[in-house]
Amino acid sequence: MKLKLALAALVMIPLTFTACAKKNDAPASHEGQTAPVEEKVTPEQQAAIDALDKPVMDEKNTDIPDAVANAPADAATPATEQETTAVEQK
Repeated sequence: MKLKLALAALVMIPLTFTACAKKNDAPASHEGQTAPVEEKVTPEQQAAIDALDKPVMDEKNTDIPDAVANAPADAATPATEQETTAVEQK
């Protein structure tokens, strides 16, 4: 009986302290925050960004053959039944 009482006390004491703890109304992330500063991007920086963003296309890029890459796309799925019948009749 004493063991059960001690076990219950060990479970309840941390819950009691947690429930009765002082709550902070202001979240910590908003304390001392100011408006964000807008950074200016110079033309030199933008040119460097654009140079990095361009993919390198060369003869060694053989992931997709030209026949597949330049093939026309499949027809889109019709949205309505009328469009379906119109496509099937062609």
